[in-house]
Amino acid sequence: MADSLLASHPARRHAGDDALQRRLTLVLIYLVLILFSLFILIPFLWPFLSAFTTKPENVSSLYLYWPKSFTLEHFNEAVNGRGQALTLLRNSLLSTVSAVLLALLFASLGGYALSRSDFPLKRLLMFSLLLIQIIPATATVLPLYLIMRQFHMTDSMAGVSVGVAVGQLPFMLWVMKGFVDTVPLELEEAAWLDGATSLETITQVVMPLALPGIGAASILAFNSAWSAFFLPLILLSDSEKFTMPLGLFRSLVAYTNMDYGMLNAMALLYMLPSFLIFLFARQYLIRGTMAGAMAGQ
Repeated sequence: MADSLLASHPARRHAGDDALQRRLTLVLIYLVLILFSLFILIPFLWPFLSAFTTKPENVSSLYLYWPKSFTLEHFNEAVNGRGQALTLLRNSLLSTVSAVLLALLFASLGGYALSRSDFPLKRLLMFSLLLIQIIPATATVLPLYLIMRQFHMTDSMAGVSVGVAVGQLPFMLWVMKGFVDTVPLELEEAAWLDGATSLETITQVVMPLALPGIGAASILAFNSAWSAFFLPLILLSDSEKFTMPLGLFRSLVAYTNMDYGMLNAMALLYMLPSFLIFLFARQYLIRGTMAGAMAGQ
């Protein structure tokens, strides 16, 4: 009875075929996404296996393997042994946090000035700042080193912090300028009428309203500064001042018998601060990115 009813209505039969086709298409899409996700996640699986487990005998450490046993010895070697991970992490945190705070200070004031001021060649200056972003770091290595040597800032954490902060400024200036553009000028004028100074207006009115932009710029600048490798490589010669990227590089080239377990343990420790910052401040990054996309230019 039902079959004859379906056969007597071609429109219903056609709708059923369309629904089946949509389900098959959805299954195919999910299958492709699952395979693509596995392709991306498998390279991250090897560091975890290598760092937390012991490999079986006669198995290369370069490939995925079924672990023999669970161990924390690789982390012990990375922290208390030849890895010196705590010293490297301390140096990286010191240089990165200092660089981000320094860049944020100048970017906030500079972004406010670029947003509220109108002066000749302003547009040219903005695009010149953007142009700096595409210049390779290797093209400026010699003048940067000579400047740092002139100011006696080579082989020092202060020199690394200043150099990294300068590298973050062009991007952060653009971000902060866009967010200050979204703050109505009428709010500042009301604060001025109440007797607030320009500095009080910036710190108590403009910057709290631009907090999503500050958070987004700080997170992105932190990740960029945290991964800085080339600048510390040319400025630092004392191994006690090495940052985490330099420590990983030193471990790669200094030993003939490569300890992949220790290296992957150090790599996981290196990834941890960026992961924690994103975990606790992701709402600022999402809000800041969405608001920045709609910010005035």
